[in-house]
Amino acid sequence: MPERPGQKRIRRIAAVLVLLMGTVLIFDRANLLLEGQASLAWPTVSGTVIEAAAVPVDGARTGPGWRIRVDYEYEVGGQRFGNDRVRLSRRLGDKTEIKAREELVLYKPGEPVPVYYDPARPARSVLVPGPDNRVWFGLSVGLVLVVIAVIFWTVPTRSHPRSRSGRRT
Repeated sequence: MPERPGQKRIRRIAAVLVLLMGTVLIFDRANLLLEGQASLAWPTVSGTVIEAAAVPVDGARTGPGWRIRVDYEYEVGGQRFGNDRVRLSRRLGDKTEIKAREELVLYKPGEPVPVYYDPARPARSVLVPGPDNRVWFGLSVGLVLVVIAVIFWTVPTRSHPRSRSGRRT
């Protein structure tokens, strides 16, 4: 059965929306991957941990999660900077409380810590350089969304025979 009037338009609107979501996800994760790769070559300075804590993150879809928050200070070219970014990532609440507390052992207040900073923008820094290994998952999901969008755009919807007319014959 051919598509009912309006089905093609709705299908194409859905395709465009899914394509936009996939494209945004791909560009975001590709940018995160490139930034992470670039951070491996960033110079380092010694910084100081100001505060470190395991922080619960409520509202995650899979339930409460935990992350670590590390506030640190460092100096580049006579100018002092502060930051709390541990790695270039979009992770939020991806740890259990036990894992978060285990990772905190690396960051004790008052202790020195190596800080990797962007030489073009010294206020940008991380404690753990390199791309986040979960970036590949995001890229994969983005590609799947693009494929779904192409399918929505090209494959017509079939109408059920009874749905074409409002009554039975």
